[in-house]
Order: sequence, then structure tokens, then C-alpha cells
Amino acid sequence: MSADRENRVSAGKEVVHPLTKQVYRLTSEGLVEVYDPATGLRGLFDERAQWQSGELRHADMQVAGWVGRLAKRNPLPQEP
Repeated sequence: MSADRENRVSAGKEVVHPLTKQVYRLTSEGLVEVYDPATGLRGLFDERAQWQSGELRHADMQVAGWVGRLAKRNPLPQEP
């Protein structure tokens, strides 16, 4: 898989937490967006689950790390 294709795939990475059913998604900025479909709340976190912004203030460190760490190894291409 080419590096460009790998970056596009990683930017769309999304995981549903098996217990909370919250959706963890990698943003183009390399942060992890967590969406709780039960409440409609969202929050942005780094790969260590440290809160950055949003109404949702807690994220699972393991899931956020799994989703967010790939962004550090494979930086997303810059928009022209």
C-alpha cells in the first residue's frame, strides 16, 4: 500500500467502543473525535485521551491511543 493511500485510509479510521458504543474517529488534524450517540455529545482528544475541546470531557485512553497514534507515524498530506 502506498504511503499516500495509507494516509487517506488512516484519516478515516473509526472505531466503536465495545462497551460505551461511543464512536472514536481520527480527524484530519490528527486528533481523536469522540461522539456519544446516546447523548449527542462530542469531544476532541489527543492520542493520550487528554481533552482538547468539546462537551464530552472523557475518553477511553486505550481506544483513543489506538485511533490517534497512527496519525503521528503517518502524517496526513497537506491540502494544496
